[in-house]
Amino acid sequence: MIKSSIVVLLSGTSCILLGIAISGQQSYLGSLVGYWVGFGYIIWIHRETHRSSELEIRSALNRMRRGLLGRLGMVTLVVVAVARFQASWLFSLAIGIAAGVIISFIFVAINETNGERGDKRSA
Repeated sequence: MIKSSIVVLLSGTSCILLGIAISGQQSYLGSLVGYWVGFGYIIWIHRETHRSSELEIRSALNRMRRGLLGRLGMVTLVVVAVARFQASWLFSLAIGIAAGVIISFIFVAINETNGERGDKRSA
């Protein structure tokens, strides 16, 4: 999954950079940062979920709660940093985060579905 997620991340990055080059708007760089943040958020939650799935319920919930606070802190830090240094990027940052979350969620769902089908056939 690592290699294919890197391909999806780089494909989205190249599309955003192509859009920036065609439009000439540097404020769209916020969408690139947002795409990376959204993509990283979903990959991070996917890995945490897999690690927590083999724990007891109480310890898994505690781990997921700590992970949620860490992920929300990371997103908040990025939004505050962009607001502080490049306020004109905020709208495109929000669009980039949404795009990164949606694209990476679709990618993870497809990989999980294909993996589950493969497990059922081999069993």
